[in-house]
Amino acid sequence: MTTQTPPAVPTNPDRHESESRPDCPVPARRRWTVVMIVCAIMMNLAEDAYTSSYFEAMGMQLGYLWTAVGLLLAFVTPIMLRWRERRPELVSLAASATVLLLPFSPAVSLFGLCGVWARRSDRKTLGACTAASLIVMVVAHARDIARPADYSLWHRLFAEPGTGVDGVPVVVNSDLSSIVVAAVVWSICTFAAAILSGLHLRSRAYAHAADVRMDVERNRANVLENDLNTQRFADAVAAEAHDTLAHSLSLIAVNASALQAEALKLSRDPKYAGTDTNAEEGQDLVRLAERAGDIRRQAAGALDEAHSIIDMLRHPQQAQVLLMPDSDTALTREALYAVIDDARDAGMTLDTWIDIRELGLLDVEIGKIAFRGIQEGLTNARRHAPGARVALEISAEPRTGVNVRFTNPTVFNTAGVAVPVGMERDGLIDHGDGTMAEDGNNADKGGGNGLPGLKARVLAVGGDCQYGYDERNDFHLDFRLPFNRIR
Repeated sequence: MTTQTPPAVPTNPDRHESESRPDCPVPARRRWTVVMIVCAIMMNLAEDAYTSSYFEAMGMQLGYLWTAVGLLLAFVTPIMLRWRERRPELVSLAASATVLLLPFSPAVSLFGLCGVWARRSDRKTLGACTAASLIVMVVAHARDIARPADYSLWHRLFAEPGTGVDGVPVVVNSDLSSIVVAAVVWSICTFAAAILSGLHLRSRAYAHAADVRMDVERNRANVLENDLNTQRFADAVAAEAHDTLAHSLSLIAVNASALQAEALKLSRDPKYAGTDTNAEEGQDLVRLAERAGDIRRQAAGALDEAHSIIDMLRHPQQAQVLLMPDSDTALTREALYAVIDDARDAGMTLDTWIDIRELGLLDVEIGKIAFRGIQEGLTNARRHAPGARVALEISAEPRTGVNVRFTNPTVFNTAGVAVPVGMERDGLIDHGDGTMAEDGNNADKGGGNGLPGLKARVLAVGGDCQYGYDERNDFHLDFRLPFNRIR
């Protein structure tokens, strides 16, 4: 006996919480990406310009060269924000590194941090990117405040109007502590805005994903409800078919068996062993018994098929398997010979011409439709043209496809009136041009599952089906199928 090991319980609550909230796929909007890149470039250029002016005034050539490199990279580094959707943590850390290494504004680092908080839930990742951005912000503002007033953006914000331009020295009205407090407040506000913006984007994405899941589940519930209603209807049809059709077929089989037994019993009567006339009557009874046996076997086969269809109605999950082509419904020589022999054994006078080649390349679905069409044509002729001579032509090859043609004459009733052969069971008469009109004598019988159903199946796979009468009033059923399905 095998035992199952229970799943391990996570010992790290932080890890469990981060795994319960997976990374959120927040899409990066192109217009906001462009806005962030432009703002980051402008802020980098402003910060680099003040730093460059300071090094130039101090005569520090190495520092001036550093700002020249920053001027070139100020247009390049913000472009990394384009990839914040796929790798936001790398973009955030790389942006923080550029601010530390070059005289840039911390704006690009804050934009990257916003992307991390919007798309990542791992606490280690959030902590590392947040700490890096915080350090970068402190360093960037400290560098600016430490420079003289003429070369500092923060000092110029507190300068008197008209100073700092046209060679007039900057006159600052506030002391250094006030400037530092203002820089700290601004840093806290922008830092919080970046984090809260990321959280807002993440929550909105989670809400959208929840709405999508809710719509999916609602659609799934509707599908299940429709399937349940369909299954209830199928169960009702199956029960009705079992109570009527299966019962009737069982009675036919029982009565045919009784007729066979009675005919055999009569054929053994001594009075049929005398004269030639009596012997001939005895042989007729034997043939009647054989025919009754055939009817019993056919009724038993029809009963099995009826039970199979009823099972498909009650178990639709198995219907696909049952409806798949098999050896009994494939267009093979053995299957054709079997169905033709059955038709002849039933008393049909059948002339056949068969030319089939390379059936191994034939699509199995096409073969099943062709085989079912041949069965339908034989059943149609046997039922509506009893005793008539039926011609069947079958050809199949990859170049021309599968072609089947039935021909049988019109049957006249006792009054000498032509009966609409082949279409009577469907309550329709075909005019030979593919159009059909209702037969007034049979329109009230319903139907429509014979030749019209065959035509629908043939057309569905790219074939063609025609049935109707020629100038001699002979009925024709012709259908053509491609060798392979048209995808």
